[in-house]
Amino acid sequence: MTRSARGHWLLIRDSLDGYEPEKIIRLLREYLAPLVPPGTRKLTDEQHDTMAKRVQWLLGQNLGPWYTETGLYLGNESFGGYCWCHRFFRQKPTPNMDVEYNIQLMIDALERSREWLFKLDAHFEALKRDLPSAPGDHDIRMLALADGIVTTMSLTMEATGCEEAWYTFADEALSWMFDAIDLRPGYQAGKLMRKLFAFESWHSPSEEELRGSAEKVAAAVVEDEGHRHRH
Repeated sequence: MTRSARGHWLLIRDSLDGYEPEKIIRLLREYLAPLVPPGTRKLTDEQHDTMAKRVQWLLGQNLGPWYTETGLYLGNESFGGYCWCHRFFRQKPTPNMDVEYNIQLMIDALERSREWLFKLDAHFEALKRDLPSAPGDHDIRMLALADGIVTTMSLTMEATGCEEAWYTFADEALSWMFDAIDLRPGYQAGKLMRKLFAFESWHSPSEEELRGSAEKVAAAVVEDEGHRHRH
């Protein structure tokens, strides 16, 4: 589990609504339009790299924690389908030098990342609301939590297509889930998660494998809760 600071998910979630695509489009247009005037045929590598770095900086400065704190930066290998080498004024076989077209590609990629976060938020809220919490609900709570883990993983697998380094987002999503439902997995559960959820790029676990691992982790979390309440 990478982020252990409690409330980290709330910071991310609360920043989702503050996103203003119009503002981002305007900033990108103001920067790019003078550098790629109509009629531009191609960019040198140096121009391309300088512009790409500046655009990345602009996004980092003007987008909230949902972007800066999640690893969902534009061009990451798992999410959004955006690649600086083949998208940013470098389409094959003929680069599209239209500024508005290139801005739209970036906005579309950002939207795909946000869509995953919105889906996770809806799932976390439902899980928090429906998670049984009466003292005798040990088994039902364990199964509900296992379901929650499976859904979190499935949403992430679907959104990333299990591509390059998708497991880093699976790891993040799980820690956000526990944060959102106000549960802190103990040492044993943490150890199990690292072992059972050690996924690889380009490989998706089977449904049975995922369910089995989720149930083991959920059992460890619920057992650990029981210990804490008894002491």
